[in-house]
Amino acid sequence: MVKLIGSNKVRLLVVIPAVLACGFLLFQQARGRVPATSMVVMTYNISDINGHLVALEKVANVIKMRGVPDLLLLQEVHGESEASALAGNLGLGYYLYSHYQGKKFGLALISRKPLSKAEILYFKGSQRGYAALAAELMVEGRRILVCSLHLDRIAQVQITENMAVVSWETALGLLKTELTEETIRSRSVDQLLSWVAARQSDRIIIGGDFNTIPFSKTIRAMSKAYDDALWPSFSYLNGTYKKLSFPVSPRIDFVFHSPDLECKGASVIREGAGDHYPVRAVFDLG
Repeated sequence: MVKLIGSNKVRLLVVIPAVLACGFLLFQQARGRVPATSMVVMTYNISDINGHLVALEKVANVIKMRGVPDLLLLQEVHGESEASALAGNLGLGYYLYSHYQGKKFGLALISRKPLSKAEILYFKGSQRGYAALAAELMVEGRRILVCSLHLDRIAQVQITENMAVVSWETALGLLKTELTEETIRSRSVDQLLSWVAARQSDRIIIGGDFNTIPFSKTIRAMSKAYDDALWPSFSYLNGTYKKLSFPVSPRIDFVFHSPDLECKGASVIREGAGDHYPVRAVFDLG
């Protein structure tokens, strides 16, 4: 026998999901508004696969798509000259640059506000000399510690001239490793967290190329101390690495912030000059 649902119950089944969906959309719209006392931050690995240089004008055009951010946390910057030229192109007056250990490219902070008290942390055990670059800035009378970082990529991923190659079998093995085991990335984050804590800052923004996925041991460690700017949002699982043979694009680029800062909206910008998409976040400092 087929049991008919009463008309009132049918209306409820339609109305309740609609109300919930509208509420979530309104929440996302509120998060996306740029407050008057705001700071817009973007993290972006601006190079291409195998470290190939991308034309500066192409990088600048991607950054400008939704307006020039107040702060850029950059990875794989090809020398201080590129950091300086990009700052000039974007009309941002301050930058800091530091090489990776033993490399001719590295990390940069580019800012609308002056940067001070810069420090570099080289990760112990990094096979690529990767690091974190931190500095302080003052916005609306508030001191904020900002940090750009780059963690080692997963060594088992095969890199060709134009593509990162991952099979289903490899992907499942890597998923288990990243979720459950200690890696060079999780150890580097432990080192980072101790280093940042020693700076004794209440307001902190950390962004970069973490080379791992949401819910990994590395990201769970970060999430114990800081909030992921993309949570909750429709972009939370959006991929940020695009030159992958695997059908699912992973998110490996993150912006984290201390609970003292309110994130009003964040998204993955689905345009990239190299092999990464940038992540953009808006913070309310009011």
